Amino acid sequence: MKKLRTIQKNNRLKFKNRKIVLGVTGGIAIYKSASLLRELTIEHGADVQVIMTDSALKFMSTLIFETFSGKPVWTSMFSDREAVGVRHVEISKWADAVLVSPATANIIGKAANGIADDLLSTVICDAGTKTIFAAAMETGMYENPILKQNVKRLKDAGFGFIDPEYGSLASGTNGVGRLAESRVILHSLLTHLNSGSLKGKKILVSAGPTREWIDPVRFISNPSTGRMGFSLAEAASAEGADVTVISGPTEVANPVGVDLIKVSTAEEMKNAIVENFAKSDALVMSAAVGDYTYPEVSSEKLKKNGSDLTLILKKTDDILSALSGDKGDKIIVGFSVETENVIENSKLKLNEKSLDLIVVNNPKEKGAAFGHDTNKVSIIDRKGTVEELELMSKSELSTLIIDRVSNLLNGS
Repeated sequence: MKKLRTIQKNNRLKFKNRKIVLGVTGGIAIYKSASLLRELTIEHGADVQVIMTDSALKFMSTLIFETFSGKPVWTSMFSDREAVGVRHVEISKWADAVLVSPATANIIGKAANGIADDLLSTVICDAGTKTIFAAAMETGMYENPILKQNVKRLKDAGFGFIDPEYGSLASGTNGVGRLAESRVILHSLLTHLNSGSLKGKKILVSAGPTREWIDPVRFISNPSTGRMGFSLAEAASAEGADVTVISGPTEVANPVGVDLIKVSTAEEMKNAIVENFAKSDALVMSAAVGDYTYPEVSSEKLKKNGSDLTLILKKTDDILSALSGDKGDKIIVGFSVETENVIENSKLKLNEKSLDLIVVNNPKEKGAAFGHDTNKVSIIDRKGTVEELELMSKSELSTLIIDRVSNLLNGS
C-alpha cells in the first residue's frame, strides 16, 4: 500500500517573512501606496519599512504608513532616530527588495545617474538591483526622451521597472502615466524576489469552464470561475516561466504576466491546447472541461411549446487522453473532481492519462472546488503517494503545486 502523507496548512502568504523597503516619493499617486502597504503587510505577511522623501511628506503624513507597517517611518539621513551602523547601509542590507512606489521622474533620474542626496536615493544606491520602480507621472514627463534614457539605463543594469498604465491622470487628461494596479505591482515584486526556478520554461495552463451551446441564448456549463487556473498561471509566471493560459469564459480579472487565449467550447479548448502543447515544457490542466456537448445547436432560440425538451448529448473528446501519446518528457498535471471513491477514481485517471500529478477536488468539502477563494485537495503522484492538504487559499495552493512542477522539471 502506498504511503499516505498529510500536509498541514502552511499559511504561506505571498510575502511571508520577506523584508521589503517601500520608498514613497512625492507624486499624486502616493495615496495608492498606503493601500499597497496594507496589502503587503496585512494581507500578504511582508515585513515592511517605509522611507518617505521630503516631497512625499508634502502630500501625506507618516501616520497611515506607520499604522500599516507597524514601524516608525524613515524620513531623513540625519534624524535623531537610532540606527545601528551606517543608516542607509543597514536598511538596504536588511531588505530583500526595495520597492519605490510611486516612482517619480526625479527619483528615476537620481537612481539612473548614481545620485544619492537623501535617504531613499542613498538606500537605492546601496541596494542596487534589489530595487524595483513603479513609475507614475504625467504623460509628457514619461515620454520625455531623457526620462526614457534613464529608464532604459536602469532596466539594462538589472533594476526592476513597472511601466505605468494608460488612464485618467491628475491633470484631468487621459494618457500613459497612471500607476499600475496593485496586483500588477505585487506580481512584479514577487517575480523580482523569487528564485526564478522556472526561468526559460514554457508552462501551459488551462482554466475556467467551457460552454456547450444549445441555441444562441442557452448553454450547458459548470460553476468553475477560473480562479484556480489563473492563480496557477501567476504563480508560474512569478517563478520566471513563460506562461500561456487557455481559458474558458470567466468574470474574474485576467491573470498578470501571462499570454491569455480565450475560448468557449470544449472543442475550442482542445484545439488551442493541442496547438500550444508541443512547444510547452509542462501542462497544468485545471480547466473544468465539459464532458458532453450538444451537436445540433439551433441557429434560433428554442421556443417553449408546452412540452418537455429532450436533448441528445454527445461525449466531448478527452483532452488529456489525446495528448498522452505525445507526452515525451513533458510534465502533465491533471485535476480531478470526484464525489465518491475520490482517491481510487483519481488514481485511475492518473494512470490512464499518463499524468505526473493529479490534484483531487471534492466539491462536497466545505470551501473546496468551485466558486471559492479557497480549496481543499489531495495531490497524487505517479508512485501513488497521496498528499492530503488542509483548506488553504488558492494562491497558497497554486504556489505549492507550481513548486511540485518546478521540482519535476528540474529533476529534484
